[in-house]
Amino acid sequence: MQEVMIPVRLFFSKTGRAKYISHLDTMRTFTRAFRRTSLPLWYTQGFNPHLYMTFPLPLALGVESLREAVDFRLVQEMDFQRVADEMAAVLPPGFGVVEVAPPVMPASAIAWAEYEIRLAYPEQEREAMLFALEGLFDKPSIDVVKKTKKGETLTDIRPHAALLDCKVDENGLWMRVRLAAGSTLNISPQLLLEAFQKHTRPADSVKILRTAILDAERNPFA
Repeated sequence: MQEVMIPVRLFFSKTGRAKYISHLDTMRTFTRAFRRTSLPLWYTQGFNPHLYMTFPLPLALGVESLREAVDFRLVQEMDFQRVADEMAAVLPPGFGVVEVAPPVMPASAIAWAEYEIRLAYPEQEREAMLFALEGLFDKPSIDVVKKTKKGETLTDIRPHAALLDCKVDENGLWMRVRLAAGSTLNISPQLLLEAFQKHTRPADSVKILRTAILDAERNPFA
């Protein structure tokens, strides 16, 4: 009799102190959490069976997120609300269950990610920093050194980055940006900040929040 495999996608938030948990430790966190539930989980076959689990777009260390995703499989039908409730009960502080649903898009559909970035500056510097940020995106190119498996390469990220909104707020500078994401090309917000700080100075503090993962047509990843 062939074993049933039911694909499931769990969307979760990762905020607060959880942003300091690396991707590898996030995987371990979910492995432990899944094992504390009564969910009928599917394990790989073979000599060393292990829990099937994949993250379509890993989150960088130090970045918070409102909607991340992890894929896994069940061996029998189950109410998704029960799955959500069981996982919410065992995940540590900083991790929240947003939604549980069947996967709609493959991970390869991911093309963009949107972020809110807050940079702290003294009041007397804020307008100048805003002017510098707008000037950066007015340039025809934004060249950065991007590290790859083959080494370091000079990359123009301007075609793959959009400044959606920006303003001075009570703490410094706030911006909303859209950056290329996915397995083909991934531009981290840290890379954008490196380019910005070539012309300014490092902020007194930085807070990065990933607010959305999108496909090529900018539809929410589902």
